[in-house]
Amino acid sequence: MGDQPSEFLGSLPDGLAGPPVPLDEPQRLIALHRYDLLDTPPERAFDHITRLAARVLGMPISLVTLIDETRQWFKSRYGLDAPWTRREVAFCSYTILDTETLVVPDAAADDRFADNPLVTGDPNIRFYAGAPLVTPEGHALGTLCVIDRSPHPEFSGEQRRLLRDFADLVMTEIEARSAALALRRKVHEHQETERQRQRSLAEKETLLREVHHRVKNNLQVVDSLLALQIRHTPAIAGNLRELRFRVYSLGLVHQELTQSGDLERIKPREFLHDLARTLATHHAAPGSDLTLDVTVEPGNSAIRTDVAIPLGLLVTELVSGAYKRAFPPDRHGVIDVSLTFTGGGKARLIVSDNGSVLPGTISPSAIGQRIITELVDQLDGDLTMDETHGTRIVVTFPCLPEPSC
Repeated sequence: MGDQPSEFLGSLPDGLAGPPVPLDEPQRLIALHRYDLLDTPPERAFDHITRLAARVLGMPISLVTLIDETRQWFKSRYGLDAPWTRREVAFCSYTILDTETLVVPDAAADDRFADNPLVTGDPNIRFYAGAPLVTPEGHALGTLCVIDRSPHPEFSGEQRRLLRDFADLVMTEIEARSAALALRRKVHEHQETERQRQRSLAEKETLLREVHHRVKNNLQVVDSLLALQIRHTPAIAGNLRELRFRVYSLGLVHQELTQSGDLERIKPREFLHDLARTLATHHAAPGSDLTLDVTVEPGNSAIRTDVAIPLGLLVTELVSGAYKRAFPPDRHGVIDVSLTFTGGGKARLIVSDNGSVLPGTISPSAIGQRIITELVDQLDGDLTMDETHGTRIVVTFPCLPEPSC
């Protein structure tokens, strides 16, 4: 549709004052722009209402108008080609001064409009009825209006109610459109946030894999140096072997991480079972009949990396200590390791055996005991020991209730 001739869009004749400005004009304009309707393409829902209003009320022209700072812009128009007029000549500029329907039976006989170029020239308005489009806050954005080129001395109360109903339908569509736009923006923002999070996670995962790769290589270097030192310094070979095994235990944690799809968490059940097999092999002796059992409840639990490392090393120290101190040379007995997520944000590690403390066992001041104390502190946990029947060591530490800590 083409624009209307310039006189249709022109100013009022000299000496003719335009309509007053609504008292809430600043707030009204803010509300209007918030709905993001101005200068948007036609939409079927609004065109359906203007067409229906024109037919039901028997008028050749029906418009959904929005009044901005300088224009009366038509979101929907039926029976009129012009996309907008200047605000100063718009009948609807008077309608938005109130929340009631404005009816002009004969514009040529109304002092406010008799000299208006829209009356004296194209489109030759003689009759006008407009219902304001009022927001929930009470601001009039524009109108739904019907227009005729002939006067209508009678415009019944029922016709006014119908026009008001149609205007309410327009506002319902405006509110629904605004809500849909807001929802789409939220979805877009969420999608963009998720894309950024995925990019960040991918970068973090790449970095973590590189870090774990370097840690693994460095641990292998340390292991090789310890093996070389063991061969050249037999006097301290026993201590070096223990240190070498601790390095290996730390490497096992990193191995579990690199094999996991989640570099931030590992499953303690698989991890502790793998660790137990390694410990049993390391401490095996001819003629021994020791059983090392591991249970984790619930079995599908997951723990963070910063918990897995001290937990794995703690299990290594406690189980190794049980092997060395609790059983005589024939080595018959059972060592139990259990990790339970108890709820209430707690987890409980129990390492118990049915052996008896042997002479010459590790003293509280030995390096192993100091390592145990440090690892329990890293878990922010508490350690208790019961030696009534064998040895039972319980470590309770904070844990999220998923269960995953």
